[in-house]
Amino acid sequence: MPAEFTGEQKLRIVLESIIRGVPKEEQCKKYGISEEQFQSWHDHLIKNGGKIYEKASSRPSRSPRTRTVKYVPWYVKLFLILSIFTNLAAAIVWGVWYLSVNQTEPSGHSTIAEISIAERNESVDGEPLDAPSDLESLIEQVDKFGKDTGEQGEKGLQSPELAKNSLPNLEEMLAPALKMPGPPSSFDLENRVEFLEQTYEAKHVVYVLDVGSYQLKGPYASNRFERMKLAVLESLTKLSANSYFNLVLCWNLREAHALGKTILRANDENKRYATEWITSLGTTPDLLKEGRNQFYPKELLYAQVLPGVIGPWYGLATAVSYDPDVVFFLAGNMPDFSPEEVSKNDYNGLGISQSANSLSSPQAAGVGDGLSSLIRKTAGIWLVALQSERNLPDNQEEIEEIALRRLSLDAMQPELVSRKFSIPWNKVFDNFLAGLEMGISKIPRVHIFQTLPEHIKWPSALENSMQEFCESTRGSFNQLP
Repeated sequence: MPAEFTGEQKLRIVLESIIRGVPKEEQCKKYGISEEQFQSWHDHLIKNGGKIYEKASSRPSRSPRTRTVKYVPWYVKLFLILSIFTNLAAAIVWGVWYLSVNQTEPSGHSTIAEISIAERNESVDGEPLDAPSDLESLIEQVDKFGKDTGEQGEKGLQSPELAKNSLPNLEEMLAPALKMPGPPSSFDLENRVEFLEQTYEAKHVVYVLDVGSYQLKGPYASNRFERMKLAVLESLTKLSANSYFNLVLCWNLREAHALGKTILRANDENKRYATEWITSLGTTPDLLKEGRNQFYPKELLYAQVLPGVIGPWYGLATAVSYDPDVVFFLAGNMPDFSPEEVSKNDYNGLGISQSANSLSSPQAAGVGDGLSSLIRKTAGIWLVALQSERNLPDNQEEIEEIALRRLSLDAMQPELVSRKFSIPWNKVFDNFLAGLEMGISKIPRVHIFQTLPEHIKWPSALENSMQEFCESTRGSFNQLP
């Protein structure tokens, strides 16, 4: 944690503790501050927070007549006094000479000396320079010249005669100060997030990673899962230390764990926690289950997701609760969840019975102890139509087995096959929108990246609603490269 905080950061820390009810001890440990510091910030907010509602008229106004008189160095004043005395002496000499010469020359003729002296008697403003009667008048002229010089700034001395009599280095002494560099652009490192070679303008980001057991099904499943983890790690390590982030792991219908209860500063310590969490996710179901249950479970999070919000929408609702600028969601085949890992309470709010028998029955689905012959035969025909028969075995049963594996139906129980297609995803989407309690303009930008096995798709109702939602948040719906 940095040693100092800005005023905005102190206010955010105190408000986060007040609004979300985070205990003082936990908040101090999270941001690396002492309880005395936190208490002083808290008391300062309570004592002085009401001043922002006071009327602006109560503040003392600055008099419009007040003017700042710029300071003129003493050596400039001395130089000007000497210059005026020099001009004054020259005027006296010229007067004596003029009187002596004027007795012999006819009147009405101007001489070159007269023109030169007349030019010399011009002041800075172009008016004749009258000889001062006393010292006070002389000082007033010097002060007036110093004021005019300060107002002119870079223009410097305007009088040709004064410039002629000035010292050689006077112009360097009055040179304008160097210009300060302008403020940095708002789109600087603190406001940049890189993900999959794309740059996004955001300071608060939440990564959502689907870590269900179904992620390890199908051909090349472990490779797909490793690419998901690598995409998050690469983006996470490039975050600025002034950015904020959180990491949410979700799976099945309503399971989620997060790195912290609130959004976290992207310092080295928090990045290390996130990196260790992601790298601990193994490529077998047992190692995956063991690695994902390390930080705050859903029961300890502040997100209160409404009943009836399940699957990808549950993980997304948890991410939105952190109020980020952007959400990156790497979603897998969540509709392919295992019924044994799902609580019956997860079906609340969907308008369907919690009983597995009422959801569907194997007999109603046309299956017996295993998959029905109709399903196996249809899968085999699909595979033959998709792939040349020359690359397939001659045995029809082997073709059907290959087709079932590609469709991820080989290890499914009949009950799962029926239940998977019984989720009303349109109603789930409506429940999700009802639970947001905010306008569409306040929702963060959501970018979905699907990671599905080959030839597998989400149910059309789920995929269409997810695409619609991403477009409305100015986000995107993509396939993981």
